[in-house]
Amino acid sequence: MVKSLKKYSLVVLVIFGMLFSSLLMAEGGKAPNKMMAMSPAQMAALKHANPMPNLMMVVMKHEKELDLSDQQKAALAAWRKEAHPRMMEMVKTVIKLEKQIHDAALAGASGAVLQELATKMFNVRGAIIKQKLACRNNMAKILGLEKMKKVIEFYKADMGGKPAEA
Repeated sequence: MVKSLKKYSLVVLVIFGMLFSSLLMAEGGKAPNKMMAMSPAQMAALKHANPMPNLMMVVMKHEKELDLSDQQKAALAAWRKEAHPRMMEMVKTVIKLEKQIHDAALAGASGAVLQELATKMFNVRGAIIKQKLACRNNMAKILGLEKMKKVIEFYKADMGGKPAEA
């Protein structure tokens, strides 16, 4: 039962990955609205590969309540324009490596080969966490302490007080 659930989860992740890639190709890799439009497949892939909270989405969702200045909006948009494409590439890499591990295991690859692929995947996940930490720190600098506290409150309320599930 557990094995079939794991297989089902991997199949779903691979499908999300393929959908995510095709959506990026169809959209030319660009979000259709000003900052935050992501498809459900993109969001699922991002949540799967990234254990850190996605605070930028919260800021954009609650832009009016946060009373962001034009300068703050511009600074956040500039950060996202630079960081988001790199983040999505790392997410795609995690999904690709997970599929490689899965397929290699079924093909009878040695433990050393599987461990090498796993190490690569863990390194990319570490880079994702490092990038999300930089995003959070930059956001706090741009918004200031009071607005950042509000962002965290909105995040917790939006997530029902729980971390995002993969």
